[in-house]
Amino acid sequence: MGTTKALGSPIQMNPPPYNRGTSCTAAEGGDQQDATFVKYGSPFTMDRLFIGLDPTDGGITAIELIENRPVSFVLKVKINDRDIKLDRLRPTCHRHLANLKEAFVCHESLLFIYERWDGVSLRGIQELRPTFELGEVEVATICCQILHGLHYIHNTLGISHGAISEQNIYIDDNGDVRIGRIGESMIRGLIHGGEVMDISATLNIARKLLGLQGTSGGRGTVGLLAHDFTAAPRGVTIEQLLQHPFMRLNAGSWCLRPINLLCTIARR
Repeated sequence: MGTTKALGSPIQMNPPPYNRGTSCTAAEGGDQQDATFVKYGSPFTMDRLFIGLDPTDGGITAIELIENRPVSFVLKVKINDRDIKLDRLRPTCHRHLANLKEAFVCHESLLFIYERWDGVSLRGIQELRPTFELGEVEVATICCQILHGLHYIHNTLGISHGAISEQNIYIDDNGDVRIGRIGESMIRGLIHGGEVMDISATLNIARKLLGLQGTSGGRGTVGLLAHDFTAAPRGVTIEQLLQHPFMRLNAGSWCLRPINLLCTIARR
C-alpha cells in the first residue's frame, strides 16, 4: 500500500488505528457470490412469522419474529428495470452496515431482508435541534464509523452506496453506526464518481450535525479541527480522512450508546 498523502492540516497527530471489525460471524459478503442467495417467490408464504407495517421513513414494510423476538426487517423495492442484474446481490457482513441477509424476487418487486437494528437515524437527531445537539466527539465518532463502512462498500463489495444521507444512517443501541439500504446500492452498482459522492455526502452530514455554515470555522481548537475536516477538498480519499487530526476525537461506540435514550427524552 502506498503512502497516504497528508491533507495539510496545520495540526498533526497520530491517527487512530484502522479497524474493519465485524459484528457478524459469517464470512464477509462480497468475497464470493452465493448462487442461491436470490430466491423467487414471497418469504411471507413460507413457514416464517412476519408482521406487516405501514412503511416508515426507514421504509420497513415488515418485521420477522422468532420466538416473539424481532430478528429481521423487510424492505420492499419496486423493480422498474426488467433487465436488472440480480447477480449483483449478495449477503453482507460488516459492523457498520445494516447487513443484507436475503433477497426475494416477488412479482415486480424485490424484498430485501436485513438484520434487525434498533436505533435512531441521523435525520431523527437533526430534527431535535436545538433541544438536543451532538458535540465534536460524537460527530467524529460517527464519521469514523461511516468511513469504515464506506471502505467496505467501496473495496470489498466493489460498489458505491449512492444514497448516503441522514435518513439512511442509524445509531443502534450498542452505539454502532449502521449504513442502511445496501441492497438498493447493489442494484445501482458502481456509479461513475460514486465513491467521491459518498465521501462528500459524509462530510456534508458532519457539517449539518455540527451546525457549521458557510466558510466560518468552529469555536476553539476542536471547532477549527472539525471545520478543517469537513472542508476537505473534493476527491479526498477515505484513507486520507482517517488520518485527519479530527479523527483523534473518535471515542468509540460507547460514547454513542446514550443517544437513543437522550433522543427519547428530548422528544417529550
